[in-house]
Amino acid sequence: MRYSFLVAALSIATLLTCPSIEKVGAQPNSAMGANFWLAEADSSDEQITSNSANFVSVQDDSSSIAQRGFAQPASCDVCCDLGGSGCCDTCCDTCCDPCCCCPPWWAHRNSVFGEYLYLQPADADVTHAQQQNGIGGAGTVPFGQIGVASLDYEPGFRAGGSLCLSNCSSLFGSYTYFESSEYDTLLPPVIPGGGGAVGSFVHHPGASITASVGPMNSAYDIDFQLAEFGIRRVWRSGASQVINWSVGGRYGHLEQDFLQSGVFSGGSAGQIDTRTEIDFDGGGLIFGLDGERRCGCSGLSLYGKINVSPMTGRFHADYSMQNVSTEVLLALADWQDDRITTLLDYEAGLAFTCGNCDCFRISAGYTVYQWFNAVTTDSFINGVKADNYEDISGPLSFSGLVTRAEFRW
Repeated sequence: MRYSFLVAALSIATLLTCPSIEKVGAQPNSAMGANFWLAEADSSDEQITSNSANFVSVQDDSSSIAQRGFAQPASCDVCCDLGGSGCCDTCCDTCCDPCCCCPPWWAHRNSVFGEYLYLQPADADVTHAQQQNGIGGAGTVPFGQIGVASLDYEPGFRAGGSLCLSNCSSLFGSYTYFESSEYDTLLPPVIPGGGGAVGSFVHHPGASITASVGPMNSAYDIDFQLAEFGIRRVWRSGASQVINWSVGGRYGHLEQDFLQSGVFSGGSAGQIDTRTEIDFDGGGLIFGLDGERRCGCSGLSLYGKINVSPMTGRFHADYSMQNVSTEVLLALADWQDDRITTLLDYEAGLAFTCGNCDCFRISAGYTVYQWFNAVTTDSFINGVKADNYEDISGPLSFSGLVTRAEFRW
């Protein structure tokens, strides 16, 4: 009687601890961290036997099991983010079996990427000349077009990668490069009886210069470079959405070069070249958020990200006005200022993932880089002309399209 009771207890314990066998159409077994489906067994082909009190086996060859769907794990291409409580769902655990499924779609991975930027500088125009009637002084009035050095869309690039620490965290690094240039010519207006000229807005008023009767040329360049690194981690995640936070360091370099050249009249007549060169180098912390929302099982998703980085650095600005014909330097200003310049960048767009375990990702969107408390070319020239170097600052932004290709593993 005692032994019969012991055997019965062991049998009940075995039934409670062994995994259940379900039929086709059952829900995935998320607690095992993979998807399993069982087909109804044909009793004439398979025989379930008990070898001991602790094991249950299916007596059949593996090919028959595969054909009938017995206890077969899902393909490694299947995403295991089931939204349940298993180790392959939205909790930050690794997969129970490396072959049971792909990592969750939101999981951090090793990656390399390249981005194509197509940006236009804004808040950076320099109004440098005007068509006028008269060479200066009383009776001279605007008469036509205003010369503005304005930059158009130009290409740039960004490249980088990430190093996975876990499903929920990774290290990242990237480098961004952008350059833009503009060249323009302003001719004097055609006025019956003569008198058409071009006046400059960038000459220091103390120089003995009047207007130009010939063409006035201008060249304008703005370039920037960024290097950043840091750590990125999941903040919130769900079956179809994820939000990550990031923190790290960023280095920024900004260059602005302007040139106006023309043949002018006056006491210092000749070819007058007016130049400005403004450079910034600085660095600081970068704080960011990025999110993504999947659109069903199509591979498409909406994404957005925002970063802010207060960078401590130095602006160094030079202004020179030289008579090239006589090799006489008419005006010179060399100025520098230490300040905190904040860079805010944000991006939103559409992404598509494909390949084995979503290893390829492409995206396209709209992006903006906004520099606050920067020294701009226009603000610096106005400060030189007014002999006032206080409150020389202004916003400077770059906006446009961005496309990205990424390989993840």
